[in-house]
Amino acid sequence: MKIIIFSDVHGNIDALETFLGIATGLEHERMYNLGDTVGYGAAPNECVEAVRSRNIKSVAGNHDDVVLGRYEPVRFNPDARRAVLWSRNELREENIDYLRNLGDYVWMDSALGKSLLVHGSPVDKDEYVISKWNAEQAFAAMIERDIAVAFVGHTHRPCLWIQELDGTAVFRPQNKIEGEITLDPTLKVIVNVGSVGQPRDGNAQGCFVLWDDEIHSIRFVRFDYPVKAAQKRIRDAGLPRFLADRLEAGC
Repeated sequence: MKIIIFSDVHGNIDALETFLGIATGLEHERMYNLGDTVGYGAAPNECVEAVRSRNIKSVAGNHDDVVLGRYEPVRFNPDARRAVLWSRNELREENIDYLRNLGDYVWMDSALGKSLLVHGSPVDKDEYVISKWNAEQAFAAMIERDIAVAFVGHTHRPCLWIQELDGTAVFRPQNKIEGEITLDPTLKVIVNVGSVGQPRDGNAQGCFVLWDDEIHSIRFVRFDYPVKAAQKRIRDAGLPRFLADRLEAGC
């Protein structure tokens, strides 16, 4: 079965529409969204409606939760805080209801066994898997819950974490995950699918993952989208200029 998994749209409808157009042309049976559909970008309603209207199975991210008022953005940087509070006022009630009904994770039965889809980490939906220690804690949680593969977003940086036979977590960064990668089905793996709407790995292209669970192959797909249009939306909305500038730099 071929599965498309994406994350961190962040209110960028120009990137989301481009991605959905590409995805339509790719053979796949399922599609999943790992959250943070809103925040940062200037089109929160359009992005939620694009996902909702296509019945794409989604989970909640931390920006989704803050927009809903589940907690306040006290730990967000000032630009992120302004954007998320702006989104609170912009979102229509039907889109608020949609986000409110999202779960924190999705369990998926695959050819490899139980797979987890979550915004941040198998340990906690809001945790970043950014270090060897984080990854090893995540793998311990996967062993405890018999999870074969975990798909995450949150960092906006595509990568793989692979657990070797001795339990060591091995990091494979973006520059070592090009092309189709066939993984060892006996090893646990955490796949960070990157970001559709705000990449942060120095590459302005959006990113998503195509997974074939039968042969356990992963392909990270990068794509161009109209960055200038997304930047103009942000500036026209009166949101912080940095949120527009960073799209062009992929940071």
